[in-house]
Amino acid sequence: MRRGLVGQTAFGMAVFPIFIVLVFTSEVQAEEWKPTEQIQFVVPYAPKSKIDVLARSIVDIIDEGKLCPVPIIVKNEPGSGSTTGTTFVAQAKGNVHMLVTLISDQVAAPIMAGKGAPTFHDLTPICALIVEEQLIVVKKNSPFKTIKDVVAAGKQRRLTIGGTPTGQEGQICNRLFERAADIKIRYIPFKSASECATALLAGHVDMIWSNPIEFFPRWEAKMVRSIGVARETRLPNLPDIPTFKERGYNATFEMFRGIAAPPGIPLEAVSFYENMMRRMSESSGWKDKFLKQYMLSPYWLGSQEFIQFLTQNEQLLKSILTELGLIK
Repeated sequence: MRRGLVGQTAFGMAVFPIFIVLVFTSEVQAEEWKPTEQIQFVVPYAPKSKIDVLARSIVDIIDEGKLCPVPIIVKNEPGSGSTTGTTFVAQAKGNVHMLVTLISDQVAAPIMAGKGAPTFHDLTPICALIVEEQLIVVKKNSPFKTIKDVVAAGKQRRLTIGGTPTGQEGQICNRLFERAADIKIRYIPFKSASECATALLAGHVDMIWSNPIEFFPRWEAKMVRSIGVARETRLPNLPDIPTFKERGYNATFEMFRGIAAPPGIPLEAVSFYENMMRRMSESSGWKDKFLKQYMLSPYWLGSQEFIQFLTQNEQLLKSILTELGLIK
């Protein structure tokens, strides 16, 4: 007769307690793993860039909270967009003392570069931390008062909109909006947010894509206003700006910012870094200072959830970049 899952050995001892001890021992071993050497935190972008500021802020908060037993040193590896830095980490297989920022552009860039460029599949995703929203911004005296005004005008003539360089978040978000509104808008890429804003204020484009921290100072100066945000819900710190979705245009885009490690690191190292970043993201230094200062939205995903998110995001980007004719 079957005795179920517990059972007994030939000496009459229950197997079940031994199983519990084995599982418990494994969990303790995973929890006890810690880095023993200085950690290189690779940023595939230039010093003083937004992602560099993000990485250095994370390190400061970790240091302040004593969340890591060894020093974490930021190492900038810019070049070829984000490819140089991402390749540097992807080639460090099994290195448990290295981290790298992982953002939307690092998913889009290798799709456009084609075969041979490292992707997130060549890394070990650790977590997602934040998203940065995209707004459509117009001059203060623009005739466009609502997003419906833009759509109506777009059906009559070819509007122009400025944004980030080709293939980056601004153009991707623009294509999502075009899909939802069933219009075409001429996208004009600029090298920087300041160049983009200058073009808007000079009347060279009808609108621009902007994120909250870039939009806010010019809005406070009564130079611009926003008529919509590509978000599921309204921004808590800019509650008067409607979402495209609530106006009938299902266009949302999550410009994510996260962390990854080299490929082939053990699960206990993944668990340590995921837990360290989670504790960092729960700190007041992160929530009450960094996120508020840069008008960013928290977006925590653990390692496995982040992998699923990246997989879906990659498929979305492939479809958009194909439509834009940017895939080689």
